Amino acid sequence: MRGLYRRTMALIAGLILCAGSALAQEVTLKSSNGAVTMTGTLLEYDGEFYRLDTLFGEMTLHALGVTCQGLACPDPGQYAADVTIVGAEEVVRHFLPAMIEEFVFSSGHFATRLDQGSWGWTYFISDAARVPVARIQANVTPSARAFTDFAEDRVDLVFATRMPTAAEVKAASEAELGTITAPQRHRVMLYDGLVFVVSPDNPVAALSRQQIQAIYSGKITNWSSLGGVNAPISVYARTPGSDIADLFEASFFPEGSDAARVSAKVIHTDREMADSMARDPLAIGFTGFADIRNARPLMIRDTCGIRLSPTRFNLKAGDYPFSRRLFLFTPERRLPVFIRSFLAWAESDAAQRFITREGFAGLDLDQLPLAMQQNRVANAVVEAGDDVPLTALKGFVRAFSDADRLSISFRFQDSSTQMDDRSRRNVELLARMIETGEFDGHEIIFAGFSDAEGGATGNRKIARQRAEMVAKAVAKAAGRAETTRYKIRTLGMGEVSPIACNNDADGRRLNRRVEVWIK
Repeated sequence: MRGLYRRTMALIAGLILCAGSALAQEVTLKSSNGAVTMTGTLLEYDGEFYRLDTLFGEMTLHALGVTCQGLACPDPGQYAADVTIVGAEEVVRHFLPAMIEEFVFSSGHFATRLDQGSWGWTYFISDAARVPVARIQANVTPSARAFTDFAEDRVDLVFATRMPTAAEVKAASEAELGTITAPQRHRVMLYDGLVFVVSPDNPVAALSRQQIQAIYSGKITNWSSLGGVNAPISVYARTPGSDIADLFEASFFPEGSDAARVSAKVIHTDREMADSMARDPLAIGFTGFADIRNARPLMIRDTCGIRLSPTRFNLKAGDYPFSRRLFLFTPERRLPVFIRSFLAWAESDAAQRFITREGFAGLDLDQLPLAMQQNRVANAVVEAGDDVPLTALKGFVRAFSDADRLSISFRFQDSSTQMDDRSRRNVELLARMIETGEFDGHEIIFAGFSDAEGGATGNRKIARQRAEMVAKAVAKAAGRAETTRYKIRTLGMGEVSPIACNNDADGRRLNRRVEVWIK
């Protein structure tokens, strides 16, 4: 069981301290500036808090920022955090090391890294006095195995590319680990996506889902069939069982599919995949967003002609069809203070700026003016039908010509105003920004869009209802905001400006959304 040795030793230390008057000696705790001094008998120390019996009764003091003097003072190094993390390749190989080193540097700590082959690493963290603070070990583990390890209490933290299945939730519950899907037990750390990449020398710019499936099933074998050169396609794939390979399989060869698979060259890491594409002008492969490197990402072309690029904005907004979130799952028990501090810092503005510089798509919001959304305007024109007249297109352009769209969206189930889990979290994110004055002096526009099922009038009505519902939810969550400092407006745009085709369930789901624009 994780942490059993550490907790047992802490308990033994506490018992020894309290065993008798010979050992229960006085200690003195002093603040770093010397302004506060507290003397008493040390009753307990758990690595984070001191509990003392003083003239004023029992008192508990946080160990951060104080020094202990006396023979009974514990050795802080014996209470260093010991944490094991498992998770997806892009997290363990690239994201976590960069984040840990940045946090260690910004907080005045020191870190030593011990690499353990291609599957993981261990960081040894110490404070300014070189006292050990934490040992953090991480292993590359696919999500399915990671949830099993979590349920068996072999790991402390899990970074997964998906939410757990019903069976995985049940296994954790039966192991008396509580409900791992509870809001306080998981959080989104990153946005990512399944990105198809080719060489910069390849003239093909976009492929449809059907064309990609045909390539990987061996039905299309020459680039000339896709508008490229007359040469055979070199097909690359990721290691079977990896998270990105599982996402590819679920997207193109779902369970029950009888499509054959072409023999592909297997690449073991995302970065190796991108580098292989850059070297081979006839190759196609897939990788994660942060590891495109010198390869060129392909746009995804829907059956009706709509094209979407795997940009940071589209991943955050959930517009890209193969976008995904990277989740962090935590145990019910209290994590060590160093880890809690690290996770709190990871959501700070400084950390989010660092995440962007490192090439990941973080939790901060981007803004994009309509003038920089040429593909979107073109898509709106291409998809305009009898229910979307020229006046509707003009109205769309007029409404947002001098506004910026935020990389945040709210999506809904079929014919309902029920938001999905991601949208409910977006309510909290936007509310916090409003409360901190991010949009003071601006107008916040909640614009509802619909799929093309049903009549245009009805679609505009339900789109407006969804926009009003989101606006009310955000305003309620931002209860501490000064409402005179900003304005809120709602619009029902209906089926104008789809971001996906309306001829399948996935496309209709993407189109049922409320966008947020700032003027």
